[in-house]
Amino acid sequence: MNVRGVVSIAIVLGALALVVQSGEAHKPITSKYTYNDDVFPIFKERCSRCHVPGGVAPMSLMTYEEAFPWAESIRAELVAAHMPPATVDESFGDVAHARGLSPKELDIILTWASGGNPRGSLDQQLPAVELKNDWVLGTPDLALPLPEFTLAADTMEDTHEFTLPTGTSDARWVRAVDLLPGNPAIVRSAVVSVKGAPDEILARWLPSQDQSTVPQQTAAFHLPPGSETRELMTLTSLPVTSSQIPSGKGQTFAFSRTLDQDVRALALSPDQVPDNLTLQVEAIRPDGSRTPMIRFATRPDWKRRYWFSQALSLPRGTKIDVTGTVTDPDLVAAAFGGPVSPEKTASPSKVTLALDVVAAAARGTTGERSLAR
Repeated sequence: MNVRGVVSIAIVLGALALVVQSGEAHKPITSKYTYNDDVFPIFKERCSRCHVPGGVAPMSLMTYEEAFPWAESIRAELVAAHMPPATVDESFGDVAHARGLSPKELDIILTWASGGNPRGSLDQQLPAVELKNDWVLGTPDLALPLPEFTLAADTMEDTHEFTLPTGTSDARWVRAVDLLPGNPAIVRSAVVSVKGAPDEILARWLPSQDQSTVPQQTAAFHLPPGSETRELMTLTSLPVTSSQIPSGKGQTFAFSRTLDQDVRALALSPDQVPDNLTLQVEAIRPDGSRTPMIRFATRPDWKRRYWFSQALSLPRGTKIDVTGTVTDPDLVAAAFGGPVSPEKTASPSKVTLALDVVAAAARGTTGERSLAR
């Protein structure tokens, strides 16, 4: 059977809204950390997939000359918890490939950014950092070339959708999907799904994210039918109406759903979320035991699938409990000490999450469940 995949690629130029705030002509140097010795190693290790010449970020941070003009913006983005994007709270749950900056790394960058931005020794030569654009998981078993397209010079953001035939004549089981952009400087994100089954999302691609394989050898996405491997089924739609989400900073809300069968949870994705919420998801089993699943800050422009490091066995009757907290609607403006933009104060109508699971015992079954209050 010929199965086609729909690829939606969001093209963004200068997508990171950073503001350089004018300050004192000569800011006193109070930082004990320097760019050369302390900050550059962090930028190279943690930021070079995007903030590198030719990368998707609007600026490189790989030299002192490139980084120090953005010091105040870097501080604001870190204070707002916007960077690095799509990370999780590591103290709650166990999620693969979602590590944020450590407290020590944050301290170094924030101290340097607010303490005069010292360079270090003028004679010190730092290694050049080049963009790496290759298959993260190695050469794929099946590569589907995308058609070329042109982005107009005056276009800040555009979305292109492609339908690609796989060219296969039999069913396939897919454990991972990756994207290799032809021009990494303009490809911001992509969603890959099976045509005719929009809820069967094979991958959410981001330039800074390590693409993961389905972590269990007996689970895979089905491109359909007739395999002995178990198929991922998606528990979609966790709706919360506008009356359930308060608009005030610090306000909380909650919703849950009780599972009607034994499952193994593999991943969670924010399908539809507003900006600047903190969401916490916890599994409460029938015996009262609790398993932290994930806690993360929402960023609608950086949607990803969060794979759990290990599958979570959840028996029938387990309640998936979601709590949310409304944070500052414009944290970057707050970090700069500026007013909140009026357009940032509107409350969204609902939150939609998707939990990817496999049935605990049965094989070859698939289904869709609504997680609603």
